[in-house]
Amino acid sequence: MTGWLWGFFILAGGLFCVKMAYVFSTALALPATEGALYVSTARLRIAAALEAVPMAPGDLMVDLGCGDGRVLRLARRRYGVRGVGYELNPLAFLKARLLCMGRPDIDIRMRNFWSADLSGARVVFCYLFPDVMARMADKLAADLAPGATVVSCNFPLPGFRPEQVLRPGGSRHNDPIYIYTAAEIKGNSGATT
Repeated sequence: MTGWLWGFFILAGGLFCVKMAYVFSTALALPATEGALYVSTARLRIAAALEAVPMAPGDLMVDLGCGDGRVLRLARRRYGVRGVGYELNPLAFLKARLLCMGRPDIDIRMRNFWSADLSGARVVFCYLFPDVMARMADKLAADLAPGATVVSCNFPLPGFRPEQVLRPGGSRHNDPIYIYTAAEIKGNSGATT
């Protein structure tokens, strides 16, 4: 066989293995994620959210379903915040751990965030499946301290009024980003629909 044919088979085999690892990781996490898949958030959307939610160095930002940890890395670079990310997909978790290596202020945990204590978070970022948003609203209302901010990509917290709705622009990235304050969430506790 010629060299290019061997190269093709090696490349195709490698891509197949990567795809199978993605499928296997997604299948492992599916029962806990309730159908949500690992999908990277576009940098344009993250930049818009970080612009709208200023933070101070040392503030704690928590990313629920952090994927590859890019939100935490960009927030750390921009504001000097500490970050905690929760991710159940094994492939996304490994990718996040690798990409956050050498950043002691970012802690990526392969743990279910439903049992996490969010009381110390200054900002909570989430891009979750719509079916869990009512349950998430209850958790945030119970856990967050007054003044904390919640950033939710694409899906609102049912029954709550956002302080701001961003649309970063461009047809590809124009889905809404909802920004809430903990006082607004607590003020509507029990109002979820």
